[in-house]
Amino acid sequence: MSEVRNRVLVVEDHADSRELLAEFLEALGYEVEVAGHGLEALERLRGASPPAVMVLDLMMPVMSGWELMRHVREDPALRSLPVVVVSGAGDAHGLPEGILGAVPKPVDLNALQSFLEEATRRR
Repeated sequence: MSEVRNRVLVVEDHADSRELLAEFLEALGYEVEVAGHGLEALERLRGASPPAVMVLDLMMPVMSGWELMRHVREDPALRSLPVVVVSGAGDAHGLPEGILGAVPKPVDLNALQSFLEEATRRR
């Protein structure tokens, strides 16, 4: 198993976007896990050691990113997990507490890379 500091969980409901983000992150050398909605992500987070960072869309079916963040921040084992929001739902103002950064859609891959490098340096 790779070091936790290189693992990223991408939570995105649109398959094409999820695949693009995963391919980009893998090309940068990250170990990538994916989830199609917040509930799937929460199950992954509770089932193994947490990743170094979570890349999170906010507007998703089943369980939104907003609701997932509430669960993450209430869980002592997960509350310090760095999160980068990738969403068309606005900028960093009004986002859930504990967000490392926000990258609006369409995704600026350089900005996303910078946030991820910051997050993995902190771990």
